[in-house]
Amino acid sequence: MDIRRRLLIQAGAAVGAGSAWPVVMAQGATQGVTDTEILIGSHQDLSGPVASLGSPLRDGMQLAVDDINAAGGLHGRRLRLLVEDSAFDPKRAVLATEKLVRQDKIFALIASLGSATVQASMPVALDANVPVLFSGTPADFNYTPFHRIKFAGSIPYGEQVRALVKYAIDKLGKKRIGVLYQDDETGQNVLRATEEQLKVQNMPLVERASFKRGAVEFSSQIAKLRAADADMVILGTIIRETAGARMEARKLGWNVDMMVTNAGMNDAVIKIGGAAMEGLYATAQFVSIEAQPATPEFSALLKRYKDKYGRDALDGALYGYWAILLFAEGVRNAGRALTVDTLVSGLEKVKNFKPPYLSVPAGFGPGERLASRHGILTQVKDGRFVPISGPISY
Repeated sequence: MDIRRRLLIQAGAAVGAGSAWPVVMAQGATQGVTDTEILIGSHQDLSGPVASLGSPLRDGMQLAVDDINAAGGLHGRRLRLLVEDSAFDPKRAVLATEKLVRQDKIFALIASLGSATVQASMPVALDANVPVLFSGTPADFNYTPFHRIKFAGSIPYGEQVRALVKYAIDKLGKKRIGVLYQDDETGQNVLRATEEQLKVQNMPLVERASFKRGAVEFSSQIAKLRAADADMVILGTIIRETAGARMEARKLGWNVDMMVTNAGMNDAVIKIGGAAMEGLYATAQFVSIEAQPATPEFSALLKRYKDKYGRDALDGALYGYWAILLFAEGVRNAGRALTVDTLVSGLEKVKNFKPPYLSVPAGFGPGERLASRHGILTQVKDGRFVPISGPISY
């Protein structure tokens, strides 16, 4: 069944179920909610170092908004999405969030991109009682400490990395683990998780090498890890840095295996790095577009994307599309009387949610603010990330 047809059926059922609510409920004081509209916002990197992820993520969000609205909206309300450019700069992310929350008065902040940018901007939204949902970063702070209006969508870096290290040792027979990591919250998460799992496995970390955000040269770091004779390098990198590190190792003739979180599992990595990316391992929340089963529903989604934007969808669009559909599921469960409290209750009722493409299922609960704790293991083969195992964990 086409996703828009499914959404139309859901919308009709939701309107029927919510018809007992008086119209006055939609005209209350809930910020970003009117009788006819729900205003949501996000900040993305549209001009900085990870714009190759932020731009398609934004486009996927907007396509989902369009599909939901075309199917009749949510309890009679249309979605409207506002996106600000953070340029992957924490200060700009704070300013963007202040504008969205205080000036535009959004109802929820959804799928904003980046660990450092989200960590800096999150308090602005939470202090204003604006839910922060499914941020585009697997950092642990998205769900810990517990906050009733903070819901994490991405599988945390810590969970991913520990599963990768365990797999490398138990399944691949690796004995000398090293880490290359970005010197910020993103990379520190990767480093800590690697050390934690190695302690469980009773093995030392043979070497660590860090780099500053935005770095494009990794020769000294790769040389350091090579000198330590690492047989597996865990990468605390994003897109450009994943490709750069792998290319540098290959340039030096070092064919060491590498593993990266889903922050580096993106088709843009392969476009940048080419043949040097062959064999790279990565965890995934969603299987890459090229490796997705070509179901009629998914093919139709890709066609709508290309018709709208004039280009093929990139992997980042999958997360953006999923985030809006997941938000919509919570709104449907909330009923016509949409408030922050009813949205929270509605999200807590979401179980085993899946988009119209291959991914790990998502769900929440009264004490659970993390959508999933498992990842799909993939490896680059013939220029695409291919699933090589079911969901893994540590």
